[in-house]
Amino acid sequence: MTDAHTATRDQPLIAIDVVPVSFTVTEGLRVATARRAYDPYAGREALPGVLLDAAERLADGARRALRTKAAIGTGAVRHLAQVGAFDGPSRDPRETAISIAFAAVVAPAVDGGPVVWRSTDGGDLGLPFDHDTIVRAALVQVRTRLWRDVPMTRALLGDVFPTSAAAVLHAALHGTAPDAGNLNRALRTNPALVRTDASPTSTGRGGRPPATWTWTD
Repeated sequence: MTDAHTATRDQPLIAIDVVPVSFTVTEGLRVATARRAYDPYAGREALPGVLLDAAERLADGARRALRTKAAIGTGAVRHLAQVGAFDGPSRDPRETAISIAFAAVVAPAVDGGPVVWRSTDGGDLGLPFDHDTIVRAALVQVRTRLWRDVPMTRALLGDVFPTSAAAVLHAALHGTAPDAGNLNRALRTNPALVRTDASPTSTGRGGRPPATWTWTD
C-alpha cells in the first residue's frame, strides 16, 4: 500500500486568463490582447494571464493579470465575471494547465500602451494557446447575460445611455440590428431601467432629445 505521507501526485497548474471587454457607440464592442514577453509564443498577442498563487483567490488573480500584463488597474475594471474552466493536455505546450477564464468589462480606453484593442466582428483573432476559444466563450456569456445581469449590462452601457447605444450593443453581440419597436418595448418594461430626459451627449440640434435611460438602483 502506498504511504499517503510520501506519495506524490502530478497536479496541473491553475492559470487565470482574462478577456478584457470594452464598449462605446463609436468603437463598438472590443476585446484587448497584450504582447507576450516570454516563451512560449514570445512576441505574440494573447490574453493577459497569470498562474494562480497558492493563497490567491481566483478574482484576485484575474485583477493581477489585468494589472501586470495589460496595465489595466483595478479602478478601470467595472465588472468581473467568471466564464468557465478550460482544460486539455495540448492547450499549453509547457505542461498541463487548467485555465479559469474571466470576462472583465473595463472603462473605454484609447489604443496604445501594452494592449491592443480589437473588434469582435471579424471572427477569431488568431491567438495562441486556446485563447480564441476563451474569447468566443466570453462573448457568448456577455450575450446571454445582457439585461439579465444588471451589473454587467450597466458596466457596458454606463449609468446613462441612449436607446441607440443599446441598439449598437445588441447588434455587436447578435450580429443583426434589433427591431426598434421590440427594443423600445424591452427597455420600457425593464424594471431595472427608468427613462430620463437627460442626454449623455448634446447633439446641438433642436427638437425632441433622444430617449435616454438610467438604472433604478
